[in-house]
Amino acid sequence: MTRPDSDSDDAGNAETLLSVTFEGPAPTIDVQDKARLFVQLGRAHTIPILHEFESDPGPRRFSELQETLDVPSTTLTDRLRELTADGFITRQSYDEIPPRVEYTATQKTLDLAPMFEYLCRWGVCYEF
Repeated sequence: MTRPDSDSDDAGNAETLLSVTFEGPAPTIDVQDKARLFVQLGRAHTIPILHEFESDPGPRRFSELQETLDVPSTTLTDRLRELTADGFITRQSYDEIPPRVEYTATQKTLDLAPMFEYLCRWGVCYEF
C-alpha cells in the first residue's frame, strides 16, 4: 500500500485505507469524552492487552497474559482492573485451591477489530 498523495482527492480519506462503516449518524462526542478515551488507551500496555483479547477472546489466565505480553505483574494487574471496570473484559474468579481467575473479552473489545486493522494499515501506509 502506498501513501496517498496530499494533492489527490482521497488524501486523508479513510476509505483509501480500510472501509469501516457504522450504523446511523455519527455521534456528537464531547472533547472531554475523547480525552478520557485517549488517556485510557494511552496507558502503558493497554493497546497490546486489548489487541491480545481481540485476537483471542479467552478465557485467559493472568499468567498466560503475562507470559504472552511480557508486562510487569503490577502493571498488568492495574490494566486488567481498569479494562474490567470500563467493560472491555470480564473477570471470573473460581473458588478453588489454588484460586483461579480468568479474563474474557467482551463484545466491546471484539468490536475493536476493525480499528486495529485500520491502525495497522495506516501504519504501513505511513511507514510506521
